[in-house]
Amino acid sequence: MENQHQPLVRVSDITKKFGGFTALSNVSLDIAPGERVGLIGPNGSGKSTLVNCISGMLEIDGGDILLNNTNISQLAPHARVHAGIARSFQIPRPFKSMSVLENIKVVLTFSGNQRLDSNDLRSTQERAIAMVESVGLAPKMHAISASLTQVELRKLELARAMSANPKLLIADEALAGLSGAEVDEVLVLIMNMKSKGVSVLLIEHIMSAVMQFSERLVVLVAGNKIADGNPQDVINNPEVIRAYLGE
Repeated sequence: MENQHQPLVRVSDITKKFGGFTALSNVSLDIAPGERVGLIGPNGSGKSTLVNCISGMLEIDGGDILLNNTNISQLAPHARVHAGIARSFQIPRPFKSMSVLENIKVVLTFSGNQRLDSNDLRSTQERAIAMVESVGLAPKMHAISASLTQVELRKLELARAMSANPKLLIADEALAGLSGAEVDEVLVLIMNMKSKGVSVLLIEHIMSAVMQFSERLVVLVAGNKIADGNPQDVINNPEVIRAYLGE
């Protein structure tokens, strides 16, 4: 599905191979500014490979990745963070011996301050406190991150990613292993990114959450994009039902 406006991110015909195995085959994907896109597919479909290519963790073997019409295909991961792409991981990776607030200050110092609005005159401390409060972790602000519960770790992981001041947030299974109520808590935080003008690419297996979140749904199967469009239309697509839902 083509976006009516200039996309924030344009993934154009990217291919990734591991030896003789083709993990991605000429996959293309546009993400508009502020858009919420869900990415689904069976295990081994290429979802993680795709987001690793976008974030720079993997080099691509063909095609291009553009951010705001600038080719970032050769940029290192840290340079892509500075350019505006942040990622949260399925397994949270905070500095365990640091407090929640200290974890956020580290990201702000080394990434988030790179692209601040020149009108934002707040100190790093003030911005870090505001970020902690925005994800509902104010009561745990000075707690060591190793002491957090699973849902609190997920909130911290999102806060760390958002502290990089991204234009695109890649949320990689941010809801995995959470209870129903916890899923709802974290999903609200992710959906609120739109109000901040941040695009989100959500990789998730919980279909109810994916459907609630997604303005557009993309399906990968065996390294190929087989559907891209309105979520309800996509899940009713016979090819998606056969390949992904197994019916």
